[in-house]
Formats: sequence, structure tokens, C-alpha cells
Amino acid sequence: MSLDRAREALEAAQICLERSLFQSATSRAYYATFWLAQVALADVGLSRSEWSHPALQASFANELIRRRKIYPAIFAQHFNRGLQLRLDADYRPKGVSKRQATQAVLWAQELLTAIINK
Repeated sequence: MSLDRAREALEAAQICLERSLFQSATSRAYYATFWLAQVALADVGLSRSEWSHPALQASFANELIRRRKIYPAIFAQHFNRGLQLRLDADYRPKGVSKRQATQAVLWAQELLTAIINK
């Protein structure tokens, strides 16, 4: 189930953050968000066997934030920024800082809490 995968990714992100593995923490935090967005969309009957990153982000923002107003608009910004940080962490020489990694993990935690408390 996607919620289990999201929780696993978030736990891995937290462990990486504690060990100062900031690139890995950021990547895992983004993937927690990726799985959480799928859970949130499935909760309203919108599921796919496979999602691209852009399609998932657009569906999450359009359907759950703008149309249904289930989640606050800031979550769309966090999702987008999380992807940008993940790309920096995984593919760009500059990588991410401790502050950025910490923020990415926090965003994933906030989305998990919002989904559970919905």
C-alpha cells in the first residue's frame, strides 16, 4: 500500500537526516511526499497504476487543493519545492544543505499528519 511505502520513505529520510546524509534524506522525503499524494488522491477515488511526477503534482494541486480544498495551498508549493530539492540532491553537483534537507523532511511529515488527520 502507498501509505506503507510513504511511511517507510519518511522513516528512511529521518534516519538519513540524523546521520547527516542530507542528499539521501531529501530524496527519501520527496518520495514520501510522492506516495502520500497518491494516497490522498486515492482517498477521493483518483488512482492510477502508475503516476508521472508532473501528473501527480498537477492532480494533487488541482483536485485536492484548488477544486476540493481538502488541503492548504502551501502543500502544492511544498510538493513542487520538494521535487526541485530532490533533483538538486540526486543530480546536481551543489546538492542540498542541512537546512534544505530538514525542510524537505518536515514537509513530508506535515503532509503525512494532514492525511492521517483528515
